Amino acid sequence: MAAGAMLAAVPGYTQAPAEPQRARNIILFLGDAGGVPTLNAAGIMAHDRPQSLFIQSMPHIGLSDTSALDNWVTDSAAGMTAIMTGHKTKSGMISALPEADGTITPVKSFLEYAEQRGLSTGVVTNMPIWDATPAACFAHVATRKDKDQIFRQMLSPRFGNGVDILIGKGQADAIASFAKDGTSPQQAFAKAGYRFGDDPALVKEAGRAAVLRDADYAPIPAVEATIGQLARNPKGYFLMVEWDMHTDKPENGLKHVIEMDDMIRRISAIAGKDTLILFTADHSFGLRMSSGKRNAPMAQQYAAAAAKPGTTVASNPIIGVEDNHTGEEVIAAAAGPGADQVHGFSANTRLFDVMFKAMDWQKED
Repeated sequence: MAAGAMLAAVPGYTQAPAEPQRARNIILFLGDAGGVPTLNAAGIMAHDRPQSLFIQSMPHIGLSDTSALDNWVTDSAAGMTAIMTGHKTKSGMISALPEADGTITPVKSFLEYAEQRGLSTGVVTNMPIWDATPAACFAHVATRKDKDQIFRQMLSPRFGNGVDILIGKGQADAIASFAKDGTSPQQAFAKAGYRFGDDPALVKEAGRAAVLRDADYAPIPAVEATIGQLARNPKGYFLMVEWDMHTDKPENGLKHVIEMDDMIRRISAIAGKDTLILFTADHSFGLRMSSGKRNAPMAQQYAAAAAKPGTTVASNPIIGVEDNHTGEEVIAAAAGPGADQVHGFSANTRLFDVMFKAMDWQKED
């Protein structure tokens, strides 16, 4: 008799439910410019102890290369394209590969694979909805600046019926873009089957929804509501959540790290054991924590240094920032079915394979 069967026969013994062998859902959290130095500084600034972020407690950790096809230091377009398609491309290109004749070849994104297989999909960001990171989920353009084409492709999907829940900034951009086609965002999104507005609470109602606003919003309720809708699909869902962590304005960027960390903590508690949760960054940033004493709050030390005459963001001796993307590896952290694939050093393109294998999909199409 097998050991498990013997234990099951013991009165009062309840066998723990088996962990899911494959993921039903995937939530990809993308910290834009959320490199290791930024995560470390944010945790210490907020909690005055190292390794205090929930992200830093996730059970599977690896280091991901971020280089682009043409540059050692990537931008978000090439960085997110690698993650979403499994292909490196040139900086500035979105989910497309350059050809010798100057044209581009679209490459299918993970979100498009999910749509093709009947899953529900969502994109949530505190950046413009047409910006490089969200656009890499559903658009294929030669330059990330082509917001008009990105909006058009958003509402003209190549697979399935397109992204089911869209939340982001860029309402004024959408008004200007759709005006060129003689219409409005309200009309264009309604024609494509969306309820459209500027309040994330709109997502709580059943059905497809697009929320565009040019102001910040509370992230956790918005993501919870999005998951509540996407989880109605028995086939599962894919959700990409981007939070800007650029530290050209250090206080804002470090605050956004804590916002996303709190978000991941909360969602990890409610998402279910059949959900792969993956955090990574598209690239790192030029932040360095250069000093600081343990006997006083780091935030006070940083503020005191910043208040001294002549101190700049770059020259602050506690946390200084050069306003540049940087090329070192970023962390990939994972929990849930398929998370054990995240380990060691790997290319950013491998994260696409991690998600694909977690869902037990084949690449014949």
